[in-house]
Amino acid sequence: MELRQLRYFVAVAEELHFGRAARRVHIAQPPFSQQIKSLEEEIGARLLERNSRKVWLTNEGRYFYRQAVSILEQAQEAASTVARMSKGEYGNIKVGFTETAMDSLLPEAVRSFSSKYPGVSVQFSQFGTSNQLENIRSGKLDLGFSTIFHYAMEELSSVKLFSKKHILAVPEDHIFTQKDSVSLEEIAQENLIMFPRAGQPDLHDAIMKMFTSKGFSPAISQEISGLSGASALIASGMGVTFLPENSHITRKGIALVPLQDDFPSMDIFMVWKSDEYSNTAAVFMEQVAAYFSVSDFFANEIVSSETP
Repeated sequence: MELRQLRYFVAVAEELHFGRAARRVHIAQPPFSQQIKSLEEEIGARLLERNSRKVWLTNEGRYFYRQAVSILEQAQEAASTVARMSKGEYGNIKVGFTETAMDSLLPEAVRSFSSKYPGVSVQFSQFGTSNQLENIRSGKLDLGFSTIFHYAMEELSSVKLFSKKHILAVPEDHIFTQKDSVSLEEIAQENLIMFPRAGQPDLHDAIMKMFTSKGFSPAISQEISGLSGASALIASGMGVTFLPENSHITRKGIALVPLQDDFPSMDIFMVWKSDEYSNTAAVFMEQVAAYFSVSDFFANEIVSSETP
C-alpha cells in the first residue's frame, strides 16, 4: 500500500466521480482506476460501488476513508516536522546555566529566540561549572552557559559571550563604604568569603595570584557556592567578598565598593560538544551569539583538547 494510493482513494471518496478525482490528482483516468482496484485487491475489500450514474462508498470504504485521511495528515505533519527540524525550527534543547550567566542579557536572548522559534522547547537546568561541562560532554546537555576551566575542555568548544568586572561587597556599615576604592592589601586584612576552587579553578587561581604577586595572603574565612549565599553572609556581617559588577544578586545590608587593582574579570562562555550538536541547537546558539554581538561564532569558537 502506498501513500499515493491513499491520496487517490481520498480524492474519489470526496469527489464521488472517477473523472473529477483523476483530474484532481493530475493523472489519467485509466491508471487512476487501476490504482483504486489494486488498493481494493490488496486490502481484500470493496471500498467503492458504482453504476452508470453515480459512485458511492461502501461501509468499509467510509471507515477506510477516515483512516486514510488521518494517515495522510500524519504523514504530512511528520514531513513538515522533519523539514523544520532540519532547519533548526523544531525540537528540544537541554541547556545548562550558572547563576552568574543568567544575571545578564541571556534571559532576554532566550525570550527573543522562543518568540522567533515557538516550535523549539528550551529546557534549562542549573549546574556548577564542573558538572555542567561533564553533562555537555556526556550528552545530557546540548550546551551550557558558564565560566570554564581550560584544562577540562576535552571534546568541548566554547565562545565567550561577555565579561563582568568584579567589585567588593561589604556590610553596609563597613569602614570601606567611606572609601572611593579599596586595594588588595586592605582586603587581605579582612575575612574574605570565596567560592570553592573546585567550582571555578581558573578564576580562583587568578584571584589568589593577584594577592600573592603583591606579597599578600588573603584570610579566607569561609567558602560558599552561589552569589545569593555569599550575599547573605555579607549582609550578616560575616566578611567581604567579590561580586560581578552590575549584579542583580544583591540584597539589603550590602554595600559595593570599587577595586583599585586590575582585578580578573568573570568571563561567561557558551559551551557545546565539538562537532556533535543538532540543527536546532546550532540555530539556538547562533541566535544567542548574535544577541551578544558575537558574529560568525562557529568561526570564533575556542576548541580545546588539553588534558590536566
